[in-house]
Amino acid sequence: MIKLITTVGTSLFENYRKEKKDIEGYYFSIKDVNYGEYDEYSESVAKIRNTILNYYGYYNKDKKVPDHISAEIKSIKKIKKYLKDRDIEVYLVATDTVVSCEAANIIRLFLEKDEFKVNFTPAIDVIKGLQIKDKEVFVNQGLTNLIRRIENISGGCYENVAFNISGGYKATIPYMTLMAQINGCYMYYIFEDTEELIVIPPGPITTDDELFEKYYKEFVEIEGHVDNYAKWKESRYEFVSKAMSCIEVCNNIAGLSPFGEILWKNYKNRYSVFFATDEVIGKIKNNETLAKKVVKFLSEDNIREGKTEIKGSKIKHKVYDDGNNDYRIVYVQKDNQFYIYAIFDYEPDEIKFLNNPKQSNNVEDYNFRLYRINKRSLEVELLE
Repeated sequence: MIKLITTVGTSLFENYRKEKKDIEGYYFSIKDVNYGEYDEYSESVAKIRNTILNYYGYYNKDKKVPDHISAEIKSIKKIKKYLKDRDIEVYLVATDTVVSCEAANIIRLFLEKDEFKVNFTPAIDVIKGLQIKDKEVFVNQGLTNLIRRIENISGGCYENVAFNISGGYKATIPYMTLMAQINGCYMYYIFEDTEELIVIPPGPITTDDELFEKYYKEFVEIEGHVDNYAKWKESRYEFVSKAMSCIEVCNNIAGLSPFGEILWKNYKNRYSVFFATDEVIGKIKNNETLAKKVVKFLSEDNIREGKTEIKGSKIKHKVYDDGNNDYRIVYVQKDNQFYIYAIFDYEPDEIKFLNNPKQSNNVEDYNFRLYRINKRSLEVELLE
Protein backbone atom coordinates (compact mmCIF):
# COMPACT_ATOMS: atom_id res chain seq x y z
CA MET A 1 0.00 0.00 0.00
CA ILE A 2 1.43 3.35 -1.10
CA LYS A 3 0.72 6.32 1.16
CA LEU A 4 0.22 9.14 -1.34
CA ILE A 5 0.66 12.48 0.43
CA THR A 6 -1.16 15.10 -1.63
CA THR A 7 -1.02 18.83 -1.01
CA VAL A 8 -4.30 20.64 -1.74
CA GLY A 9 -4.72 23.99 -3.44
CA THR A 10 -7.69 25.83 -4.94
CA SER A 11 -7.76 24.51 -8.52
CA LEU A 12 -11.12 22.83 -7.77
CA PHE A 13 -12.76 26.24 -7.33
CA GLU A 14 -10.80 27.99 -10.08
CA ASN A 15 -11.74 25.29 -12.60
CA TYR A 16 -15.40 25.44 -11.59
CA ARG A 17 -15.43 29.24 -11.93
CA LYS A 18 -14.26 28.90 -15.53
CA GLU A 19 -17.48 27.02 -16.27
CA LYS A 20 -19.98 28.67 -13.91
CA LYS A 21 -20.22 31.99 -12.06
CA ASP A 22 -22.83 31.11 -9.45
CA ILE A 23 -20.46 30.82 -6.47
CA GLU A 24 -18.50 34.03 -7.07
CA GLY A 25 -19.83 35.99 -4.09
CA TYR A 26 -19.54 33.08 -1.68
CA TYR A 27 -16.07 32.15 -2.94
CA PHE A 28 -14.61 35.63 -2.63
CA SER A 29 -16.03 35.94 0.89
CA ILE A 30 -13.80 33.05 2.03
CA LYS A 31 -10.90 33.33 -0.43
CA ASP A 32 -8.41 35.00 1.93
CA VAL A 33 -9.79 33.76 5.24
CA ASN A 34 -7.62 31.87 7.73
CA TYR A 35 -8.84 28.39 8.69
CA GLY A 36 -9.33 29.52 12.29
CA GLU A 37 -12.43 31.39 11.12
CA TYR A 38 -13.93 28.40 9.30
CA ASP A 39 -17.06 28.16 11.48
CA GLU A 40 -17.91 31.83 10.94
CA TYR A 41 -18.25 31.20 7.20
CA SER A 42 -20.22 27.97 7.42
CA GLU A 43 -23.08 29.31 5.29
CA SER A 44 -20.80 30.27 2.38
CA VAL A 45 -18.88 27.01 2.71
CA ALA A 46 -22.06 24.91 2.63
CA LYS A 47 -23.38 26.79 -0.41
CA ILE A 48 -20.13 26.27 -2.34
CA ARG A 49 -19.88 22.60 -1.39
CA ASN A 50 -23.46 21.71 -2.34
CA THR A 51 -23.27 23.66 -5.61
CA ILE A 52 -20.09 21.90 -6.76
CA LEU A 53 -21.20 18.45 -5.61
CA ASN A 54 -24.47 18.83 -7.51
CA TYR A 55 -22.87 20.24 -10.64
CA TYR A 56 -20.38 17.39 -11.01
CA GLY A 57 -22.94 14.71 -10.22
CA TYR A 58 -21.78 13.57 -6.82
CA TYR A 59 -25.31 12.56 -5.80
CA ASN A 60 -25.91 10.66 -9.05
CA LYS A 61 -24.59 7.15 -8.37
CA ASP A 62 -24.41 6.38 -12.09
CA LYS A 63 -22.33 9.46 -13.00
CA LYS A 64 -18.55 9.17 -12.95
CA VAL A 65 -16.54 11.95 -11.34
CA PRO A 66 -14.82 14.01 -14.07
CA ASP A 67 -11.04 13.89 -13.86
CA HIS A 68 -10.49 17.49 -14.90
CA ILE A 69 -12.23 19.21 -11.99
CA SER A 70 -9.05 19.65 -9.95
CA ALA A 71 -5.31 19.11 -10.22
CA GLU A 72 -5.46 16.81 -7.21
CA ILE A 73 -8.15 14.49 -8.57
CA LYS A 74 -6.62 14.38 -12.06
CA SER A 75 -3.15 13.59 -10.72
CA ILE A 76 -4.31 11.00 -8.18
CA LYS A 77 -6.18 9.07 -10.86
CA LYS A 78 -3.19 9.22 -13.20
CA ILE A 79 -0.86 8.09 -10.43
CA LYS A 80 -3.17 5.17 -9.69
CA LYS A 81 -3.08 4.20 -13.37
CA TYR A 82 0.71 4.60 -13.49
CA LEU A 83 1.17 2.35 -10.43
CA LYS A 84 -1.08 -0.29 -12.01
CA ASP A 85 -1.70 -3.02 -9.44
CA ARG A 86 -0.29 -1.12 -6.47
CA ASP A 87 -2.92 -0.03 -3.96
CA ILE A 88 -2.79 3.58 -2.82
CA GLU A 89 -4.08 5.36 0.26
CA VAL A 90 -4.48 9.10 -0.22
CA TYR A 91 -3.54 11.58 2.52
CA LEU A 92 -4.78 15.10 1.76
CA VAL A 93 -2.88 17.96 3.38
CA ALA A 94 -4.40 21.46 3.31
CA THR A 95 -3.02 24.93 3.87
CA ASP A 96 -4.16 27.08 6.80
CA THR A 97 -7.08 28.57 4.87
CA VAL A 98 -10.80 28.01 4.61
CA VAL A 99 -10.68 27.46 0.84
CA SER A 100 -7.96 24.79 0.99
CA CYS A 101 -9.73 22.94 3.77
CA GLU A 102 -13.03 22.99 1.90
CA ALA A 103 -11.34 21.93 -1.34
CA ALA A 104 -9.91 18.94 0.54
CA ASN A 105 -13.34 18.09 1.98
CA ILE A 106 -14.93 18.10 -1.48
CA ILE A 107 -12.03 16.23 -3.12
CA ARG A 108 -12.25 13.55 -0.44
CA LEU A 109 -15.96 13.02 -1.20
CA PHE A 110 -15.36 12.75 -4.96
CA LEU A 111 -12.44 10.34 -4.54
CA GLU A 112 -14.35 8.16 -2.10
CA LYS A 113 -17.18 7.94 -4.60
CA ASP A 114 -14.61 6.46 -6.99
CA GLU A 115 -13.61 3.99 -4.25
CA PHE A 116 -10.32 5.57 -3.27
CA LYS A 117 -9.27 5.29 0.35
CA VAL A 118 -8.81 8.88 1.51
CA ASN A 119 -7.66 10.43 4.78
CA PHE A 120 -8.46 14.02 5.66
CA THR A 121 -9.17 15.25 9.19
CA PRO A 122 -9.08 19.06 9.40
CA ALA A 123 -7.90 19.07 13.02
CA ILE A 124 -4.59 17.48 11.99
CA ASP A 125 -4.45 17.87 8.19
CA VAL A 126 -4.97 21.62 7.95
CA ILE A 127 -1.42 22.74 8.60
CA LYS A 128 -1.32 25.62 11.05
CA GLY A 129 0.82 28.51 9.83
CA LEU A 130 0.99 27.24 6.26
CA GLN A 131 -0.09 30.50 4.61
CA ILE A 132 1.57 33.10 2.41
CA LYS A 133 0.57 36.36 4.11
CA ASP A 134 3.38 36.25 6.69
CA LYS A 135 6.76 34.85 5.58
CA GLU A 136 8.05 34.45 9.15
CA VAL A 137 4.99 32.43 10.18
CA PHE A 138 5.22 30.38 6.97
CA VAL A 139 8.86 29.42 7.63
CA ASN A 140 8.88 29.10 11.42
CA GLN A 141 5.47 27.48 11.87
CA GLY A 142 3.90 26.40 8.60
CA LEU A 143 6.78 24.47 7.05
CA THR A 144 7.78 22.92 10.39
CA ASN A 145 4.21 21.76 11.01
CA LEU A 146 3.98 20.41 7.45
CA ILE A 147 7.17 18.40 7.91
CA ARG A 148 5.96 17.04 11.24
CA ARG A 149 2.59 16.03 9.79
CA ILE A 150 4.30 14.19 6.93
CA GLU A 151 6.57 12.51 9.46
CA ASN A 152 3.51 11.45 11.44
CA ILE A 153 1.82 10.02 8.34
CA SER A 154 4.94 8.09 7.39
CA GLY A 155 5.49 6.80 10.91
CA GLY A 156 9.19 7.39 10.33
CA CYS A 157 9.28 4.79 7.54
CA TYR A 158 9.25 6.14 3.98
CA GLU A 159 9.54 2.90 2.00
CA ASN A 160 5.90 3.08 0.88
CA VAL A 161 5.42 6.85 0.85
CA ALA A 162 5.07 9.02 -2.27
CA PHE A 163 4.46 12.75 -2.74
CA ASN A 164 1.91 14.32 -5.08
CA ILE A 165 2.75 18.03 -5.41
CA SER A 166 0.24 18.91 -8.12
CA GLY A 167 -1.75 21.18 -5.78
CA GLY A 168 -1.02 23.56 -2.92
CA TYR A 169 1.50 26.35 -2.53
CA LYS A 170 4.46 26.26 -4.90
CA ALA A 171 6.63 27.58 -2.05
CA THR A 172 6.41 24.18 -0.38
CA ILE A 173 7.81 22.30 -3.39
CA PRO A 174 11.53 22.71 -2.53
CA TYR A 175 10.95 21.29 0.95
CA MET A 176 8.74 18.47 -0.28
CA THR A 177 11.38 17.67 -2.90
CA LEU A 178 14.09 17.58 -0.25
CA MET A 179 12.02 15.27 1.96
CA ALA A 180 11.30 12.96 -0.97
CA GLN A 181 14.89 12.79 -2.18
CA ILE A 182 16.50 12.29 1.23
CA ASN A 183 13.97 9.64 2.23
CA GLY A 184 14.03 7.82 -1.12
CA CYS A 185 10.46 8.61 -2.21
CA TYR A 186 8.88 9.11 -5.61
CA MET A 187 7.30 12.45 -6.46
CA TYR A 188 4.49 13.10 -8.91
CA TYR A 189 3.35 16.28 -10.62
CA ILE A 190 0.83 17.11 -13.30
CA PHE A 191 0.29 20.30 -15.22
CA GLU A 192 -3.30 21.41 -14.62
CA ASP A 193 -4.00 22.14 -18.30
CA THR A 194 -2.32 19.03 -19.72
CA GLU A 195 -2.58 15.28 -19.41
CA GLU A 196 1.12 14.73 -18.67
CA LEU A 197 2.15 13.09 -15.42
CA ILE A 198 5.71 13.88 -14.40
CA VAL A 199 7.41 11.16 -12.33
CA ILE A 200 10.45 12.16 -10.28
CA PRO A 201 12.28 9.13 -8.86
CA PRO A 202 14.54 9.37 -5.81
CA GLY A 203 18.17 10.10 -6.57
CA PRO A 204 21.35 8.64 -5.05
CA ILE A 205 21.46 11.23 -2.27
CA THR A 206 23.15 10.64 1.09
CA THR A 207 23.45 12.88 4.13
CA ASP A 208 26.46 13.67 6.29
CA ASP A 209 25.85 11.60 9.42
CA GLU A 210 29.10 12.84 10.93
CA LEU A 211 27.57 16.26 11.56
CA PHE A 212 24.77 14.78 13.67
CA GLU A 213 27.07 12.37 15.48
CA LYS A 214 29.63 15.01 16.41
CA TYR A 215 27.05 17.57 17.51
CA TYR A 216 24.30 15.25 18.71
CA LYS A 217 23.90 17.09 22.03
CA GLU A 218 23.59 20.46 20.27
CA PHE A 219 20.95 19.13 17.86
CA VAL A 220 18.93 17.76 20.77
CA GLU A 221 19.10 21.15 22.48
CA ILE A 222 18.16 23.14 19.38
CA GLU A 223 15.33 20.70 18.62
CA GLY A 224 13.77 21.57 21.98
CA HIS A 225 14.36 25.31 21.31
CA VAL A 226 17.00 27.51 22.89
CA ASP A 227 15.61 30.58 24.68
CA ASN A 228 18.71 32.77 24.84
CA TYR A 229 20.38 31.96 21.56
CA ALA A 230 22.90 34.83 21.66
CA LYS A 231 24.38 33.50 24.90
CA TRP A 232 23.99 29.81 23.97
CA LYS A 233 25.96 30.12 20.74
CA GLU A 234 28.95 31.79 22.43
CA SER A 235 30.23 28.40 23.62
CA ARG A 236 29.14 26.55 20.48
CA TYR A 237 30.77 28.59 17.75
CA GLU A 238 32.00 25.59 15.75
CA PHE A 239 28.57 23.94 15.74
CA VAL A 240 26.80 27.15 14.75
CA SER A 241 29.24 27.84 11.91
CA LYS A 242 28.89 24.32 10.48
CA ALA A 243 25.14 23.86 11.02
CA MET A 244 23.89 27.39 10.33
CA SER A 245 21.46 26.23 7.60
CA CYS A 246 19.81 23.93 10.15
CA ILE A 247 19.06 26.74 12.63
CA GLU A 248 16.21 29.25 12.55
CA VAL A 249 16.29 32.23 14.95
CA CYS A 250 13.45 34.57 15.86
CA ASN A 251 13.52 37.06 18.75
CA ASN A 252 16.64 35.37 20.18
CA ILE A 253 14.82 32.01 20.33
CA ALA A 254 16.38 29.31 18.16
CA GLY A 255 15.00 26.08 16.79
CA LEU A 256 15.54 23.80 13.84
CA SER A 257 14.94 25.38 10.46
CA PRO A 258 12.68 23.47 8.04
CA PHE A 259 15.86 22.25 6.31
CA GLY A 260 17.33 21.18 9.65
CA GLU A 261 14.08 19.51 10.68
CA ILE A 262 14.09 17.35 7.55
CA LEU A 263 17.72 16.29 7.95
CA TRP A 264 17.48 15.68 11.70
CA LYS A 265 14.33 13.57 11.41
CA ASN A 266 15.90 11.56 8.60
CA TYR A 267 18.86 10.79 10.86
CA LYS A 268 16.62 9.84 13.79
CA ASN A 269 14.51 7.60 11.56
CA ARG A 270 17.63 5.58 10.76
CA TYR A 271 19.31 5.57 14.14
CA SER A 272 18.50 5.66 17.82
CA VAL A 273 21.13 7.43 19.92
CA PHE A 274 21.53 6.78 23.64
CA PHE A 275 23.97 6.59 26.52
CA ALA A 276 24.79 3.18 27.97
CA THR A 277 27.36 1.30 30.05
CA ASP A 278 29.73 -1.24 28.53
CA GLU A 279 27.82 -4.05 30.25
CA VAL A 280 24.53 -2.96 28.66
CA ILE A 281 26.11 -2.70 25.22
CA GLY A 282 27.62 -6.17 25.58
CA LYS A 283 24.18 -7.65 26.25
CA ILE A 284 22.59 -5.80 23.33
CA LYS A 285 25.26 -6.95 20.89
CA ASN A 286 24.82 -10.58 21.93
CA ASN A 287 21.01 -10.68 21.87
CA GLU A 288 19.14 -9.62 18.72
CA THR A 289 15.76 -9.70 20.43
CA LEU A 290 17.08 -7.45 23.17
CA ALA A 291 18.46 -5.06 20.55
CA LYS A 292 15.02 -4.88 18.90
CA LYS A 293 13.46 -4.10 22.29
CA VAL A 294 15.93 -1.24 22.76
CA VAL A 295 15.04 0.24 19.35
CA LYS A 296 11.33 0.03 20.18
CA PHE A 297 11.93 1.54 23.62
CA LEU A 298 13.85 4.49 22.19
CA SER A 299 11.66 5.10 19.12
CA GLU A 300 8.07 4.83 20.32
CA ASP A 301 7.29 7.40 22.99
CA ASN A 302 3.75 6.26 23.75
CA ILE A 303 4.75 2.62 24.17
CA ARG A 304 7.74 3.54 26.34
CA GLU A 305 5.68 5.78 28.61
CA GLY A 306 2.87 3.24 28.87
CA LYS A 307 5.22 0.41 29.83
CA THR A 308 7.48 2.27 32.25
CA GLU A 309 7.09 1.43 35.95
CA ILE A 310 8.85 2.53 39.12
CA LYS A 311 10.39 -0.54 40.74
CA GLY A 312 12.80 -1.39 43.58
CA SER A 313 12.58 -2.25 47.27
CA LYS A 314 14.67 0.69 48.56
CA ILE A 315 16.24 2.42 45.58
CA LYS A 316 13.58 3.37 43.04
CA HIS A 317 14.36 2.72 39.36
CA LYS A 318 12.51 3.56 36.15
CA VAL A 319 11.96 0.23 34.43
CA TYR A 320 10.61 -0.38 30.95
CA ASP A 321 8.62 -3.60 31.44
CA ASP A 322 7.97 -5.15 28.04
CA GLY A 323 5.07 -7.27 29.27
CA ASN A 324 4.66 -11.02 29.29
CA ASN A 325 8.35 -11.78 28.87
CA ASP A 326 11.62 -11.28 30.74
CA TYR A 327 12.86 -8.23 28.83
CA ARG A 328 13.43 -5.15 31.01
CA ILE A 329 15.30 -1.87 30.47
CA VAL A 330 16.38 0.25 33.45
CA TYR A 331 17.02 3.86 32.54
CA VAL A 332 17.12 7.56 33.33
CA GLN A 333 15.76 10.23 31.00
CA LYS A 334 17.60 13.54 31.36
CA ASP A 335 17.54 16.59 29.08
CA ASN A 336 15.73 14.62 26.37
CA GLN A 337 18.44 11.96 26.34
CA PHE A 338 18.33 8.36 27.55
CA TYR A 339 20.80 6.68 29.87
CA ILE A 340 20.43 2.89 30.06
CA TYR A 341 22.31 1.48 33.05
CA ALA A 342 20.83 -2.02 33.27
CA ILE A 343 19.09 -4.38 30.87
CA PHE A 344 17.71 -7.88 31.36
CA ASP A 345 16.43 -10.90 29.47
CA TYR A 346 16.07 -13.06 32.59
CA GLU A 347 13.61 -12.03 35.33
CA PRO A 348 15.55 -13.42 38.36
CA ASP A 349 18.50 -11.19 37.42
CA GLU A 350 16.20 -8.17 37.28
CA ILE A 351 14.70 -8.97 40.71
CA LYS A 352 18.17 -9.37 42.23
CA PHE A 353 19.22 -6.01 40.79
CA LEU A 354 16.11 -4.19 42.04
CA ASN A 355 16.43 -5.63 45.55
CA ASN A 356 20.07 -4.59 45.87
CA PRO A 357 20.18 -1.39 47.97
CA LYS A 358 23.63 -0.56 46.56
CA GLN A 359 22.40 -0.25 42.98
CA SER A 360 22.29 3.47 42.24
CA ASN A 361 19.80 5.30 40.05
CA ASN A 362 22.03 8.36 39.60
CA VAL A 363 23.57 9.03 36.18
CA GLU A 364 26.77 10.29 37.82
CA ASP A 365 27.48 6.89 39.38
CA TYR A 366 27.87 5.10 36.03
CA ASN A 367 30.44 5.24 33.26
CA PHE A 368 28.23 6.13 30.31
CA ARG A 369 29.29 6.48 26.71
CA LEU A 370 27.26 7.63 23.71
CA TYR A 371 26.14 4.99 21.20
CA ARG A 372 23.88 4.72 18.21
CA ILE A 373 21.97 1.67 17.02
CA ASN A 374 20.92 1.19 13.41
CA LYS A 375 17.18 0.56 13.44
CA ARG A 376 17.38 -1.91 10.54
CA SER A 377 20.66 -3.76 10.94
CA LEU A 378 20.71 -3.42 14.77
CA GLU A 379 24.42 -2.64 14.53
CA VAL A 380 25.68 -0.70 17.55
CA GLU A 381 28.40 1.93 17.19
CA LEU A 382 30.28 4.05 19.70
CA LEU A 383 30.00 7.78 18.94
CA GLU A 384 32.49 9.21 21.41
